[in-house]
Amino acid sequence: SLSITPPALLHSHDSRPRCSPMGLSLLILLPLSVAFNLDVENPAVYTGPNGSYFGYTVDFYMTDSSVSIIVGAPKANTSQPNIREGGSVFYCPWSLSQSQCSSIEFDRQATVRVHEDSVLACAPLYSWRAKEDTPHADTTGSCFLSVKNFTKFVEYAPCRTEFHERKGQGYCQGGFSADFTQEGKVVLGGPGSYFWQGQVITAVKQEIVKAYYPGFFLTSVNGQIQTKQKKEITFDDNYMGYSVAVGEFSGDDDEGEQECTTRMCSVFKFVVHITSRMTDLLVGAPMFMVRDSDGRLEELGRVYVYMQNEPLDLTPQLPHLTGTQMFGRFGSSITPLGDLNQDGYNDVAISCPFGGENKQGLVLIYNGHAGGLREKPSQVIAGQWASAATSALPASFGYALRGGKDLDNNGYPDLIVGAFGADAAVLYRSRPIVNTSATLTVNPTMINPEEKVCTISHGNETLHVSCVNLSFCLSANGKHLPNHLEFNVEVQLDRLKQQQKGAARRALFLDTQLPALQRTLTVPNGARVCSDTKIYLRDEKDFRDKLSPIFVALNFSLNPQAAADRYGLRPILNYQTAELIEQKAQILLDCGEDNICVPDLKLSVHGKEVYMGDDNSLTLTFNAKNDGGGAYEAELFVVLPPEADYSGIARNNESLAQLTCSYETENQTRYLSCDLGNPMKSGTSVIESYCFSSMSENFKNYDLKSHGNDVSRPDKVFFPPPNWKLTKNVMVEQDVGPSVQHTYELVNNGPSRISHTLLQLKCPMRLQSNRFIYPLEVTTEGPVNCTTHNIPPLRDAVHKHHIEKREAHKGELSQLTNLSCSSVDCWTLKCNVGLLERGTSAILHVRSRIWAETFMENPYKNFILECLASYKVEKMPYAILPKVTPSGMVTPVVWNKPDSTYAVPLWIIILAILAGLLLLALLIYVLYKLGFFKRTPYGTAMEKAQLKPQAASEA
Repeated sequence: SLSITPPALLHSHDSRPRCSPMGLSLLILLPLSVAFNLDVENPAVYTGPNGSYFGYTVDFYMTDSSVSIIVGAPKANTSQPNIREGGSVFYCPWSLSQSQCSSIEFDRQATVRVHEDSVLACAPLYSWRAKEDTPHADTTGSCFLSVKNFTKFVEYAPCRTEFHERKGQGYCQGGFSADFTQEGKVVLGGPGSYFWQGQVITAVKQEIVKAYYPGFFLTSVNGQIQTKQKKEITFDDNYMGYSVAVGEFSGDDDEGEQECTTRMCSVFKFVVHITSRMTDLLVGAPMFMVRDSDGRLEELGRVYVYMQNEPLDLTPQLPHLTGTQMFGRFGSSITPLGDLNQDGYNDVAISCPFGGENKQGLVLIYNGHAGGLREKPSQVIAGQWASAATSALPASFGYALRGGKDLDNNGYPDLIVGAFGADAAVLYRSRPIVNTSATLTVNPTMINPEEKVCTISHGNETLHVSCVNLSFCLSANGKHLPNHLEFNVEVQLDRLKQQQKGAARRALFLDTQLPALQRTLTVPNGARVCSDTKIYLRDEKDFRDKLSPIFVALNFSLNPQAAADRYGLRPILNYQTAELIEQKAQILLDCGEDNICVPDLKLSVHGKEVYMGDDNSLTLTFNAKNDGGGAYEAELFVVLPPEADYSGIARNNESLAQLTCSYETENQTRYLSCDLGNPMKSGTSVIESYCFSSMSENFKNYDLKSHGNDVSRPDKVFFPPPNWKLTKNVMVEQDVGPSVQHTYELVNNGPSRISHTLLQLKCPMRLQSNRFIYPLEVTTEGPVNCTTHNIPPLRDAVHKHHIEKREAHKGELSQLTNLSCSSVDCWTLKCNVGLLERGTSAILHVRSRIWAETFMENPYKNFILECLASYKVEKMPYAILPKVTPSGMVTPVVWNKPDSTYAVPLWIIILAILAGLLLLALLIYVLYKLGFFKRTPYGTAMEKAQLKPQAASEA
């Protein structure tokens, strides 16, 4: 028998806990653990009077002739005269159809303990007045002991002595905790004695009965042992006896007591292994606090486990069991369950009475193992009175626990849970546990599509298919089970394909041509049952996936419709049993002995450029080649951009392959999918051409053509200009010099459009004090917007020119002939050109004047004035932009000075020609009169004689 100690009613505490943020993680585990063997579907619920705290303490009461439970209700009203809420103990016989309770006339009781046919009920708040003239009573506490199956009742009040008030046993509260040893010795805790140092009192049950005399308040029990007061003040307020437990701690087979001396704790004995004689110890600290990640304290509760490997050598098991529910009071009550799951190790139930959703309370079941307790609970039982409690208190489900007894004699221990806030006690019985072992075999595991040795009927025809053998076996055993167990067995073929949308199962059962097999299998307890069948591979046309394994899954469970046993319970599978078993089969591939294919796919694409705006379609030729092993499920995917649409397959070349293609859309992504073969064998080369058309004007490859034209009127200026005179004071713009008109035209020759273009014009402006061209007016045609920079107004420019003229030094202009922006300062005109469609243009007109004074000062020198016009495309209305945007420039010659400085009138030239001709005629006449044009005869006679040859004269 183990002691589960209720908290003292003398000490009040906040019973309104809040749910911990960690509580959700615990509740998530419930679906995994609620199925284990404490039956939560059909518990026996016992209820008492409203507000009586029925369920404050609970215990089993089992005799040779009956089984029942004992429930304490410390605030129940009784038949005692002039006493309110004196408390009562209820006797609740158990059967499958009965849950009625009747009161046992103990009165004043809160703590209830049972040993064989004896019941101990204590009232720790019982008070008595030691002296008649004393103004207050002492809370000594008192217990009643029932023996011989409620046929005899005796009172036992060991703290009701002459040593009263605080310094003695006046506030003892004897029976605040209580327990029986195996031999029947009574152990009481009195935490209020001696300035709350506390004490523990023990006495033999038979001696208590002998010492009882009705009407005597002070009695002496032979052989009673109790702890004495410590003289040191440091022992005050230790609360020894707050909770007591009895166990084997010395190794001499004599049970000793273990008490808890800290407020709000519980202590009890526990034996991990059922063959061990040494008692282990568990201590609950329900108000233990833990710091969260932010450093704030949270009241979660903790249970400390101490393993007794040697006598009185208690070693703590780490890590400690810590609650997860804030203010849930984890560890308020702890009870050993015995070997609940029949694995050879004892188990424990720990309460969290204010935890869970809506504070309904939780009871957590921890299984034992060789090293102590497992860290995670195997089952979590939630209270059913989240909001149904009639009192203002929470249901406090789990405030009292009692286990370790087999009430229904089915070989498994049961558990009683008290919920005094709901005035209820719940009996949970354990379900028999079924241990199973299952096997699944596929033989052979490699399915050869070429070997078709089985036949199936398809309509009126018989088809040959490839098949393999499948067998599964199931065995079951356990304690106190029915002779035969019924299992629901399901075998799924190609299970993973079931989870894939639109995927076809590749294997079916031969006899049903279905992918699933469901059977009810009857297995005798301790026996093994097997079943054999065949599965076959579907035709290759019905599926594409030949690479991934075909997973075969066996799932089994107990038949929920099977009849309950004679105890009204149905068996349950061991939660550690694997209920799903998988095997896999593979399709034999043409990939060598290891059945592993390593393809080497290569893809090349050939296509021409497409100009934006053109109506020509794009034809792309794809060449897919496999230089490695067979490529299964080989497909060609062509993802279409938003700017293009699929037109069709090119059929103008017989050398092109004829593939099966589909045009699909998924999540606004359009793509073309073509089957290259399953498998695409080694060395295969597939060439295919596809036609695409432009849906919008956003295409990847394009060409942009544009050019600029310029016109200058007049193209030449002569100096001095006719009818123009140089004036020192410039009053109007005509005094500056002759006017020049420039026209620039930016033309988009297409086929693409242009969103924005920057057009820039630069012309020579000055060199020191010398001015050249001065702009006066800018006009545009089309989407053009211009701004000028560094050009002052004409009046300011003239005034500044005169100042600079006085300060200038000659020399630099005389060395220049070509006046361009690389050698002189220029004025700049920037224009933003908007959208230009194909074949449209933007025109810029600039009216300027030549600064005549500069060129009149250099009458014998020729000058060439150059303006620079440039453009650059900034934006285009396309999603895909070119790598290089179009740009260009032109260099118009604004003015070329002529070779002659002055022009000669035509009449002067004609007159000069006529005068020249007249002078020439007069000169000819004079020479004629003088005989200039008459010739003299050739030589005289003498001269002729002298000219004779010498030879003739000698003769």
